[in-house]
Amino acid sequence: MKKYHIKHLDCPNCANALEDGLRKCAFVQNVRIDFASGVMFLDTSDFPAVLKAIEEIESGVALIPFEEESSEGKKTGEIVFLATLIAGFLLCVWSLHSGVMKPLAYAALFCIYVVAGIPVFRGAYKRILAKEFFDEHFLMLFATISAVCIGAYLEAVAVILFFRVGDFFERMAVHQSRKNINALMDFNPSFAWKKQANGEVAKVMPQDLEVDDVVVVRAGEKIPSDGIVCKGESEVDQKALNGESLPRFVGVGDSVLGGSINLVGVLEVRITQKYENSTIAGIVDLIANASGKKAKTEKMITAFARIYTPIVLVVAVCLVVFAPLLGFGSFEEWFYRALVVVMVSCPCALVLSVPLGYFGGIGGASKNGILIKGANILEALAKVQKVMFDKTGTLTQGAFEVVKIVPYGEYQELEVLKLALCAEHLSNHPIAQSLQKCAKDLEWKHQPIQHTQLGGMGISAQCCGHKILVGNLALLESFGVQYPDVKLEDTAIHIALEGKYVGHIIISDEPKKNASAVIARLKSEGIEVAMLSGDNAKIVQKIAKKLGIEEAYGDLLPKDKLDLFASKKQKITAFVGDGVNDAPVLNYAEIGISMGISGSDLSKESADVILVNDDLSKIPQAIEIAKKTKKIIVQNIVFALGVKGVFIVLGVFGVAGMWEAVFGDVGVALLALLNASRIVRV
Repeated sequence: MKKYHIKHLDCPNCANALEDGLRKCAFVQNVRIDFASGVMFLDTSDFPAVLKAIEEIESGVALIPFEEESSEGKKTGEIVFLATLIAGFLLCVWSLHSGVMKPLAYAALFCIYVVAGIPVFRGAYKRILAKEFFDEHFLMLFATISAVCIGAYLEAVAVILFFRVGDFFERMAVHQSRKNINALMDFNPSFAWKKQANGEVAKVMPQDLEVDDVVVVRAGEKIPSDGIVCKGESEVDQKALNGESLPRFVGVGDSVLGGSINLVGVLEVRITQKYENSTIAGIVDLIANASGKKAKTEKMITAFARIYTPIVLVVAVCLVVFAPLLGFGSFEEWFYRALVVVMVSCPCALVLSVPLGYFGGIGGASKNGILIKGANILEALAKVQKVMFDKTGTLTQGAFEVVKIVPYGEYQELEVLKLALCAEHLSNHPIAQSLQKCAKDLEWKHQPIQHTQLGGMGISAQCCGHKILVGNLALLESFGVQYPDVKLEDTAIHIALEGKYVGHIIISDEPKKNASAVIARLKSEGIEVAMLSGDNAKIVQKIAKKLGIEEAYGDLLPKDKLDLFASKKQKITAFVGDGVNDAPVLNYAEIGISMGISGSDLSKESADVILVNDDLSKIPQAIEIAKKTKKIIVQNIVFALGVKGVFIVLGVFGVAGMWEAVFGDVGVALLALLNASRIVRV
């Protein structure tokens, strides 16, 4: 679907009406409006027809390219316009109270009412055509016309004017919130300097770059896509991508992420990923689509808003009909009080601030290098009671080193190492990298025919004319290979040649530096911690003891890991992993968390949360952001319903008038919106 920025759509109810209307159009295959970010996702066979349909459903709404346009000029013009209306209204009030030129004052009041109320009249007209009578514009029009009918002229004009001013500030607050949120995604490179065959450079779009193209990145410019430095040295700022405040030094051979800012020297970077497959493109797409998955609270508020206003309207009608009949006052008096109740009833504060709150939380998390794939995930994170971790590459460095080669029978160490290399030379797994590092000076040419990865067990290879197995004991057992009784407390890979055991290689992998601190922090917050691993059970227990994890399980195949996770998941549980074998659990868990750098493509696709720079400390930080987001959203719900409830009661008893009623609607919405904007700064 293509993305478009929506202009002049500042009402959540209008956004819902527009989306529902477009869904009914035959030429629209799919449409989704994200009111929080002001973006429409559209799949259509006839774009001009879509523009025409939008004009019919919501006149004045415009679709423009995703880049945001400046609105400063329009904002200044509207401020002057509103100031003129307010000055004219105050002059009319003085005229009526002093008795000077009263007829002219009434005429001026009528003009101010009409001019200030144009957006209200237009909105009400659309809602009437759509047979929707509980929109704020319709309710405001109904209330002010009714006020005129009972002679409350000044109040009717004051209310429409106050509403227009409040609506302006509300739109500005929405615009600023969107601007703050979208600024978090403003790390998308807009151009690249591609090096030509003749040594010249040409300015191209990042999307036009191919793998192995070389780009020149000058100081202050963004790296256009993922690549490897092939010339130069510099420091790069990756803060927008992973939340890391300190620049990273890079030189020839180092990998760099698209969207990073080159701070010092000139770099030449060989592109390793097309832009659409790059880290930066994935991040932008994740954030842009994240709010499409609504949280339960957000869905509940939307459903509540649909029944709340009609109920209040029925209450207002009952007041008008029954209170005078029971002798509690005149019809005119209760009609006025009912108008106050109707004006307070609009649920905009809830419908507006809740989705913006969730989107702000997602944006704030992305600013800290935490990609959350939806508001529903953010809400679930706030309720996490238990976190289960994979071991290798998640809690440990994943950077193995060969400690010892142990041959069996007539075989020698070098033969065992060469056979292991035959199977592992095509793999990027940390274990394979440790073997390749150990044998970097060894001249050994491979003749591979077949190479099969067996999830959670190892590799089966046909190489140099031999059938070779390299992996754990479960792999040997699955192929019926007999092996000696070896009791190891370290990680080991076992090697078999033509169905015969030839030895094993012991490797070591230490915990990450901050793993113990992260585990301790989670436990201090009352969150249980456990470890699930396919590694040797004794090694798992050894690492668990170092990290302070009491519940740890080893020797687990992917299916065993999934079954055990499911059996232990009595509480809301997150799973943290990085490998292909973790994907089933990541997909099954309420919250799957994957590593952004070391994580496999499958694990990142299966996960709900991605830690861009593999930093484990981001896990408790993500939970903290989720809890604060939830807290602010609950504050808004309680505040909005509480204030509206108070004003409804005050309106019923005649204490609150129309002026106060408008504050109970527009003022509360504005305050709730400003409170929601705090989430971005978490």
